[in-house]
Amino acid sequence: MKRDIKLYNLIFPMWGIYFYAILFPYFFVLLLPANFIVDTVMLLLLFFLFKVPEKKELYRRGIWKAWGFGFLADFLAAGVLVIISSAVSLPFHIYAPFSSVGAFLFATVGVVLAGVLIYFFHIKFVWKGILLEEGKKKKIALGMAILTAPYLMYLSPL
Repeated sequence: MKRDIKLYNLIFPMWGIYFYAILFPYFFVLLLPANFIVDTVMLLLLFFLFKVPEKKELYRRGIWKAWGFGFLADFLAAGVLVIISSAVSLPFHIYAPFSSVGAFLFATVGVVLAGVLIYFFHIKFVWKGILLEEGKKKKIALGMAILTAPYLMYLSPL
C-alpha cells in the first residue's frame, strides 16, 4: 500500500521576514534600522503635513512605540496568513502574489490587516496620553497605516 505524503508549507510564504531570516540571519540587522528610518521619515512628513506643534517632543515620545507596534502589526498580520494557509492547505503558488488573482488577494488581506492594526495601535497606544488634537492623532494614525503597511508582502521569495 502506497502512502501519499504531502508537505504543505514546507517553505515559508512570501513574507521576507520569515524567508530571509532563515536563509540570511543578518537580515534583521538590516531590517530593524531600515524600518526605523522609514517610520521616522513618514512620521516627520505627517507632522509637517498636519502642522503638528512641538514636532521634536512628539517625535521623541512616539517614534519608539510607533516602530515597535508597527512591527507587531506586521508580525500579527503575517501570522494570520500563515495560520490561514496552514489550516486550509493552500497550494504553493499562492505564495507568489502575482501568480493569480487569488494569490494577490491573499497578500492584500495581509497588507490591509497590518494597516488596520497599525491604525488601531497608533490610536490606542502610541498617541494615548499625548496632548494633541484628536483629529490630528487620527490623521497621523491613518497616514502611518497607509504609508508603512507591509507592502513587501507582495514580493515573493520564489
